[in-house]
Amino acid sequence: MRITPFKLGAQHQPGFARVEAVAANCSGIVIRELRQGTGHVDILVTDRRHFAEAVVTVEQEAIGATSRPLFSDGYDNWGYTTVSARGAVMVIDVESCRTRREIDRTLIHEHVHAAQLRRPGIRDNVLAGLRNNYGISQLTTREARRLNRQVAAHEREAARYERFERQLRDFY
Repeated sequence: MRITPFKLGAQHQPGFARVEAVAANCSGIVIRELRQGTGHVDILVTDRRHFAEAVVTVEQEAIGATSRPLFSDGYDNWGYTTVSARGAVMVIDVESCRTRREIDRTLIHEHVHAAQLRRPGIRDNVLAGLRNNYGISQLTTREARRLNRQVAAHEREAARYERFERQLRDFY
């Protein structure tokens, strides 16, 4: 797991330090609870101002695009996970996560998404959605509806596992 700041100011170093301190434990919790690995995960830690830029950068790398997305989704969240050549990339906004607890919950949530990406067919679906959002190849209405239902189900699942952040409260 590689944790890297993305245009992160000095005032957000405590948030960055928290991510560094608990990311591996978050991964372990998710692996234990889901009984499923997260694979290789890179984490970009940024602030509210640079969050969308970081997300677009990792999405463009994932699909080899240079254009801006036609459709954007999730660029105002605290965290975002997508595919990478090596596995998954998470973008974490430590400015919006004002407390250690919010950082922990966000990391658990995003690690669940990293594990979901390893399920059969999910990675291909995410890539198809990205190619659609960047205007490379269009999904049919039926495919888009199916993908949106899948995304909603994954969000509900990830939200259910956020409660395990309690296991990190005394850490660091």
